[in-house]
Amino acid sequence: MLKELNYQVNAVRELVDKAIRLLNTRGGRKKLVFEAPTGSGKTVMASEMLSRLVEELPQKMDGVVNEVAFIWIAPNKLHEQSYFKMKSRFTESRVLQPVIYDELDHSVEGYIHPGQILFVNWESINKDNALMIRETEQSASLYDIARRTQEDNNIPIVVIVDEEHMFGSRNARKSEAVLKNINPKLEVRISATPITSGDEKVKVYREDVIKEEMIKEQIVLNPNIDVSETRGLTSNQWLVEQALAKRQEVAEAYEKLGVKINPLLLIQLPNDTSEKTTIEDETIRDEVVSYLDDKCRISAENNRLAIWLSGEKTNLEGIEEYDNTTEVLLFKQAIALGWDCPRAAVLLIFRKIESFTFTTQTVGRIMRMPQQKFYTEPVLNKGYVYTDLAKDKIQIVADDMNYISTLTAKRRPRLNNISLQSVYTERKGSDRMRLGVGFKSILKEEMAKAWTLLYHPAMFSVFEIENESALAKQEVSFDPKTTENRVHASKYIKLDVRNITIDIPKDVIITNDLGIIDVKNRAKFARTRSELNHVLDDYCLKQLSQWEKYTSLGVLKNALIESLEELFDVEEYDCIKVILYHLNQIKFTDVIQRALEGYKRRLTLRKASQRDTIKYMWEVPEDRVYSQDDNEIISNVVNHALLPFIRRIEASKPEQRFEVFLEENKRYIDWWYKNGDSGKMNYAVPYTNVEGEKALFYVDYIIRLKNGQIFLFDTKSMGSDKNGPAKHNALLDYIKTHSSSEKELCGGIIIEDKGVWRFSPARIENTKDLSGWISFFPDQID
Repeated sequence: MLKELNYQVNAVRELVDKAIRLLNTRGGRKKLVFEAPTGSGKTVMASEMLSRLVEELPQKMDGVVNEVAFIWIAPNKLHEQSYFKMKSRFTESRVLQPVIYDELDHSVEGYIHPGQILFVNWESINKDNALMIRETEQSASLYDIARRTQEDNNIPIVVIVDEEHMFGSRNARKSEAVLKNINPKLEVRISATPITSGDEKVKVYREDVIKEEMIKEQIVLNPNIDVSETRGLTSNQWLVEQALAKRQEVAEAYEKLGVKINPLLLIQLPNDTSEKTTIEDETIRDEVVSYLDDKCRISAENNRLAIWLSGEKTNLEGIEEYDNTTEVLLFKQAIALGWDCPRAAVLLIFRKIESFTFTTQTVGRIMRMPQQKFYTEPVLNKGYVYTDLAKDKIQIVADDMNYISTLTAKRRPRLNNISLQSVYTERKGSDRMRLGVGFKSILKEEMAKAWTLLYHPAMFSVFEIENESALAKQEVSFDPKTTENRVHASKYIKLDVRNITIDIPKDVIITNDLGIIDVKNRAKFARTRSELNHVLDDYCLKQLSQWEKYTSLGVLKNALIESLEELFDVEEYDCIKVILYHLNQIKFTDVIQRALEGYKRRLTLRKASQRDTIKYMWEVPEDRVYSQDDNEIISNVVNHALLPFIRRIEASKPEQRFEVFLEENKRYIDWWYKNGDSGKMNYAVPYTNVEGEKALFYVDYIIRLKNGQIFLFDTKSMGSDKNGPAKHNALLDYIKTHSSSEKELCGGIIIEDKGVWRFSPARIENTKDLSGWISFFPDQID
């Protein structure tokens, strides 16, 4: 079952729509590219897309393809991993039937059946003498099975090319030959870094995956180290020591939160393309293993070390489990593809070359969040990479510069830290654009308002209902005199169905158990219940352009029919005719769209109410990582809590001027900290915005004076933020609640007025009138 994550739901819907469009386009070998970052759930989304495709194709009224078979091609052993995952998922529903080559019918009539997915290993078909593409007495070739499927049985094939980027470069010619021989109707090419442009493309953006807390918010490269300072250790030993220290820091952060996860350090030996271990590999391996054993008491014998090398595999069973005792895994590049271990937090890469280009593919194994949520300890929300390359030898692909970063600031030594109550919101599950409980009440109300005289307003508005259970119990109070309703409604819609005929639209193809009825010979009018249902489905689907069509279709149909029954005493069969009568359709469309808008507003209100607000104690973090492409080091700032001071390149002018002011007053200010503007690790105060929605206010600056007083300021220009007064007043309420003799708090919205920074000690109604606002002079505060 697909998790309710917005980016996954949207991607699957887009994949299905574009796949159906391409399947119904003339010609073969259409290409649909699916680009999604590591950790986003590419396989989950792809399998859901195939499942929906099998379910929806028979229901499409305007298509000529109503069933398909699949071939899933993946490199290395990745096809096995996908096969077993799907086998487990679809065992009961059997919407999809995963199979391997040996499970197919190899007789002269054998083919891939509709809904079957044949999983194939790339290496088993990319050689001219590969057994799977040669026909023998015992088995048919893959190519012959594909031909029989499409030509003899008229079942189009969809080929899924998993990790598509690996089928290019030196493999491009062989890849093209294999796909040409299969000759699928559609190719779905999946990768985090695709190499094909394609006829259509669906892209999941990394920012959306981070927003859903599925992957780390950032990858830190060589954090706070200088490879020239090894303190008597060899450079290799020193790097291991640094990486182990970071692993321990992560472990302590988990323990502090009471989370039972034992983080894993991955140590990758120099990559090679052969199975043979080089002398260099052996040298580094022996040095690392000896150092771990002698200095750190980490060895294979005490299960704290696992090894995954060619010909040497130790302590690998259960290594993915969160509480597994293994702390370090020594491996080579071969495991990087398709291996998931969300507890992996630190990666040490040995690269004996002059330079190396880092991408998210390089660090993919440490990108996943183990519990698919962020923590209040910032160190847990990042992945850490160490390498034996000097910073000037490291290159980062431009597209990844905002994710893989070497830009780190560290908390000043012996900083007088503070502890402030902060909040964050916990995601319960993203809202999906689908109809559900309560829609019928809204639709029925809209019908009554439009077509009856006897409508009485509901006792309370459906938009004031806070939860599904209350909404499910609500019934709008309609007058039961349905006969009078019919008399009045007849002025607007035709309810007498005795002489109504329902046209079958030209773009609707009616199907039966024997397949598609010939368009030339089909009936012009819908006569049977089945034909009427097909036309009603088509009409309803067209109303749901902004919604999840096939999960909302049944809700809309039932709501229409039941509302007509209850308001106008129309029989179920006759309801369909009433809705579809050509002079009624425009009236129903108007009512439906108003009901959909009302339900959409209710979903928006529910979204805010369904997020839990969690309180925790915030402190100045030990370190903070900044993306390299939109931040810069400001070297002349010395009093910031973290150094070096790193600021957004596009920081506002008021922020820049206020920071200069703070530095000019460092004689009176112990330290100041520029807060982030989102995320659990940044300081936030709850407030209600002008739309009436609950929100979080990330205060710009936390300032500790040398006398111990703490100021909380958010810089603005006059009238620049419509929510400014709400934020200021919420911060005053917070200060009143949390201030004490031991922790004296003060602050609010602060605005520069003729060179003087002013804030209001009282509640405000706007940020344009500064009457009564007082000046902030650090040297004059006792």
